[in-house]
Amino acid sequence: MAALANGERASALELRRQIFGDNRDPDRRDVQKLIALGRAEGTDPEFGELLAEVALDVFVTQVDPSGYITDADADWLIQELADGGGLASPAEFGLLKSLIGHAVSVPPTLSEFAIREVEKAILTGRRDAFGGEEHEPGVVTEADVEALRALAFAPTRGHSMHVDRPTAEALFDIAHASATADNAPEFAELFAQAVGNYLMGADFLGTPDASEVLAVESELARPSGFGAFLSAVFQGRADVQVASESLEDAEEDEDRELNAATGRQLDAASHIQVDAAKWVIAHLTRGGELTAAERRLLGFLRDEAVSAPPELEALYAQAA
Repeated sequence: MAALANGERASALELRRQIFGDNRDPDRRDVQKLIALGRAEGTDPEFGELLAEVALDVFVTQVDPSGYITDADADWLIQELADGGGLASPAEFGLLKSLIGHAVSVPPTLSEFAIREVEKAILTGRRDAFGGEEHEPGVVTEADVEALRALAFAPTRGHSMHVDRPTAEALFDIAHASATADNAPEFAELFAQAVGNYLMGADFLGTPDASEVLAVESELARPSGFGAFLSAVFQGRADVQVASESLEDAEEDEDRELNAATGRQLDAASHIQVDAAKWVIAHLTRGGELTAAERRLLGFLRDEAVSAPPELEALYAQAA
């Protein structure tokens, strides 16, 4: 990629032509060069859009199965972005938001890296990597809440719209670090919803593992299953009406079982388990008064959970 032209950086359009020219697919080297170029020469909205598009193509579209960011790619990208102290521009944060927003499955390491970068910005007061203005360290702004919201419900491996423990841990760390600050009121609500989701979210929207998807794709590629059924029909070796009714009955049975399983998972999730209760109690009682976000969490759990261990229910009196 020829980054410089006539002593000046090539425009986003020129860079796009270089990367996607001759109908070639971009690769890691293009992402690496764009990150380096942005850090050396600065970024603008068009450059940010290009970086996000190239990264999306490399890490989400071209992989097999499509949409599943691999551990190797996540580790490589984290190393690139962490080099030099972490995220350096809104373009790099936009890259992460785009990947997390479009992927079917994201390695937990990548989502944790992203949310910890937001935490670091809050604690230092530096918002340049997110397009915001410098702010007093240790204060959660409305813009910070939106950045956290974009990352908290990442589709980490096997989960969709279900907050994982590293994210919940990061949110607790932010709540404690900003305990005495005049935080944006939206933070308390996001904190309660996200940590509450971790504690009692029904994980029935889980995505299948990449190996499962590949196995299904392999099976579908074989000349069997429904394709063989159709072949048999046309060859006169099957009764169409009987076969169709059999397929419909099987689909109805499958739908009923799926609905029943979903109901069981929703019911189970509404009861906070002992291990989860111990985890959250340890965070709520690790020193100092409860923050506004923690009090809101207790209110959320009190209102939404069907049951919880007595030790946790005893804290509900401190709810906001």
